[in-house]
Amino acid sequence: MKTFTEGLLNHEVVGESDTGQHFLDNYTDQADVVLMDINMPEVDGLLATKLGSRKHYDIKIIAVSQYATINDIQQLISVGFKGFVSKSNLFEQLNDAIETVYAGNYYFPGADASNL
Repeated sequence: MKTFTEGLLNHEVVGESDTGQHFLDNYTDQADVVLMDINMPEVDGLLATKLGSRKHYDIKIIAVSQYATINDIQQLISVGFKGFVSKSNLFEQLNDAIETVYAGNYYFPGADASNL
């Protein structure tokens, strides 16, 4: 993921965490946008985002997961996610997601904007 993000998309990766707890313990305001896997050990991405958003109000986090329905998207927004990219569409959508969320907008492809 780092090679793709830095090499092909030209976005700098300033940190990586393999667990939600590691993210919570080590996050600083260095990152403009955070990519958060939903399924992680110790503390999952949902809880890590919820807790991280409380501590860092302006944090911009994009969920990365294999599955999502409109119900999942509503839950993602409620815990603080600003966007979503499915792993099956990662290479096609990631740059748009990062640019959109960085600009202060939501990125949930396929979702009805009136439901966000």
